[in-house]
Amino acid sequence: MAKTTAAQMIVPDVWADMVQNKFKGKLVIGSMALNDSTLEGKPGDSVNFPKWKGLTEAEDLTEGTPMTPEQLGTDPGNTATIKEAGKAVEITDKARLVAFGDPFAETQRQLGVLIARKIDKDLTAAAEAAGVIMVNAATDPLSWDVMVDGIAKFGDEWEPENMAGIIIHSLQRASIYKDPNFISADKFGTGAVIPRGVIGQIGGVNIFVSDRVTTTAADGTNPATYNALMVRRGSLGLLYKRRPLVETDRDILARTTVVTTNVHYATHRLDDEGIVVLKTRGAA
Repeated sequence: MAKTTAAQMIVPDVWADMVQNKFKGKLVIGSMALNDSTLEGKPGDSVNFPKWKGLTEAEDLTEGTPMTPEQLGTDPGNTATIKEAGKAVEITDKARLVAFGDPFAETQRQLGVLIARKIDKDLTAAAEAAGVIMVNAATDPLSWDVMVDGIAKFGDEWEPENMAGIIIHSLQRASIYKDPNFISADKFGTGAVIPRGVIGQIGGVNIFVSDRVTTTAADGTNPATYNALMVRRGSLGLLYKRRPLVETDRDILARTTVVTTNVHYATHRLDDEGIVVLKTRGAA
């Protein structure tokens, strides 16, 4: 006689799709990164993030004298190591039978959230890697005035429409909400397309909230600080070796089902001049 057990309640491929969707929906910083899956199925545990080399300045021309073509080159860039992140959960049959709600559905939700948070944290580390441009305003709350100092760091290449967004910590929301230059998302107008996670705009740039940004605790003398990120489009890269995979295993003696997920990826800052870190006081 065929028996149905908890193992048949989880179809790994279906679960992988569900976790993947929940994972995509929770990415904040990852939603700004250039996503690439060309590494999937290829050997190797590291990857180069190439960059375009800049052309030299335009030249004065003389009538009748031909121009000399300049080659558009690429820089192989820095190497990043493929990382693996994952999580495992073991659910007893009894827990599933007596639980208030569905522990399998909750497992799906949390797996997606945790993987997304891990990738966002690694993208933050890539954004703040050595050589990043920083505005140190550690004694001041986040404000338009501090952001103007950040805008100045972009020089004559500052264009609000070229910015992927500004990422702030949730404890900096109060400072932004109180700033007279802030426009909340509910005032964007009827029919406006508001990206997930956007709370509003300042200076024509979308404001996102993520607690994955770097923080430092107060030490008795100095206040806690939070690093807001001003990110230009194309400045962060996220390469997948393998997207989230879900596997299950049934322990018939212990009467439990183990669910695991893991993802292989690499993160890197692609444009050293495309990110500015604003180090400010956390509270309003």
